[in-house]
Amino acid sequence: MRWLFLFLPIGYLWFRLINNLWPEWMTDPQYSYGLLVPLLCLGLLIRRWSSLGEDSFQKPDITHKRAVILLAVILAFLYLPTHLVEAATPEWRPLQWVLGVETIGLTLSFIYLAKGRGWLKQFAFPIGFFFVAIPWPTLIEAPIIQTLTHASAVIVIEVMNWIGVPAEAHGNIIEVSTGMVGIDEACSGIRSFQTSLMICLFLGEFYRLNCRCRWLLIPIGFGLSFAFNVGRIFTLTMIAAKKGVPAVSQFHDPAGVSTAIFCTLALWGIAALLKNKTLPVPAETKNKGAIAENSHSPMAGSPSPTPSFCPSALRHFSLILLVWLVAVEIGVQLWYDSRESHIKPGPDWTLNMPSDNPSLKDLPLDASTQNLLRFDEGKQGQWNEPDGTLWQAFYFNWLPGRVAGFLAKRHTPEICLEAVGMKLIAGPKLEMVNVHGVNLPIRCYTFEDAQKNLIQVFHCRWEAGAENNTYVENESARFNLVRAVWTGRGNKGQKVLEFAIYGQDDLETAKQALIQHLENLITVAKPSVTP
Repeated sequence: MRWLFLFLPIGYLWFRLINNLWPEWMTDPQYSYGLLVPLLCLGLLIRRWSSLGEDSFQKPDITHKRAVILLAVILAFLYLPTHLVEAATPEWRPLQWVLGVETIGLTLSFIYLAKGRGWLKQFAFPIGFFFVAIPWPTLIEAPIIQTLTHASAVIVIEVMNWIGVPAEAHGNIIEVSTGMVGIDEACSGIRSFQTSLMICLFLGEFYRLNCRCRWLLIPIGFGLSFAFNVGRIFTLTMIAAKKGVPAVSQFHDPAGVSTAIFCTLALWGIAALLKNKTLPVPAETKNKGAIAENSHSPMAGSPSPTPSFCPSALRHFSLILLVWLVAVEIGVQLWYDSRESHIKPGPDWTLNMPSDNPSLKDLPLDASTQNLLRFDEGKQGQWNEPDGTLWQAFYFNWLPGRVAGFLAKRHTPEICLEAVGMKLIAGPKLEMVNVHGVNLPIRCYTFEDAQKNLIQVFHCRWEAGAENNTYVENESARFNLVRAVWTGRGNKGQKVLEFAIYGQDDLETAKQALIQHLENLITVAKPSVTP
């Protein structure tokens, strides 16, 4: 119970970290493997625990002890600004990494202060292994996605043309005779890339491979995951070419599961072979190393006693950290309550498709889109206008809740449309449009497709109760992310509205046509009157 109380603040930090990452693991297929990482970390910790010897305890050196305490104090203090910003922008990935560094750093500091360098060496990797579950920052992830997607598509197309099946790539889409086959991000290679990294690091620790074998296993894993992923895309594309694009949905998930299983088994076998190649360290070398390490201890020459309780310095620091975390939580909650107390939900509005247009087609939302966005209400449709333009509209609504802002901010035209091969020509340009008393922040874009056709795109993310001055042109700008500390957490409800207009080359003309149509497409619910 004494140790449980001492590590209570550390346990709470781990709860905060996992709670922050949970929506990402549950809604983003690229990081769904993160659900397994805490269990794998626990397994590695148990495995290390079982191998601890009686001489594993090494009393911390006084100089190192002071440095570790100073580091722990800095990490604990940084938790205040981290949690303050994270409460409003939980989807900001660099902040997730900062929270991970603080949690893991404080955990390792506690282990060193409690049991010394010997225990720290034993548990550093199993605890640090959790980093593989934290999403990569977009600046790193996006180039890898685009590179692997393009490489996969090029290889698949070359192979298909070589065997006599015509195919052509358009960004993340492969065109065959029966239609278009989409290569979503989960199939682009990044998911296999990240999963293989997790598997390689886990197997290297599980089999206690030496450093050279562990480093060798990582590029082997990357190569195998890329090869299996190309095979998966090739299989699905061939199915689409032979049986039609609708048949792909029947084989998509089984192909993904098979790819993951075969890749894991292959890496498992290679890791087992590398284990047999690893030479055991001679006992004499181990003894020399232990003597050399213990020689730095002030108690060298005598057995190192293992205390049955934690040093008083650690007890005091643990109590101070617990009080600090409670103060931070209360302070952050009071801050946002005060900032959001003046926020009113605003008018309740919705988008209605032009039912009087005979060309209107209601486009069903596939299961993958629903699983990715987790919206409470969604609809999409397309129709033709008398001037010859083709319109496509999307509408998504998230009710008030924790993940409303998280999911609504995730997908923007800069990310989604460029992923399918379109080129951004102009934008975003912010326009505030008032429709029936509702202020809509509409960002205007011009994209170009593979056939050099221009598409005018208008994207609106409306936040319940937000003031006009809180909207900026570039939502992903760092300054805008920090501004959420003053504007609120964005969990009062979110709506996303997007229009794509094909056949109109002039952005201003398309914008004016959209404003006119919104008068008929937007419906505002009348507020209920209490008698």
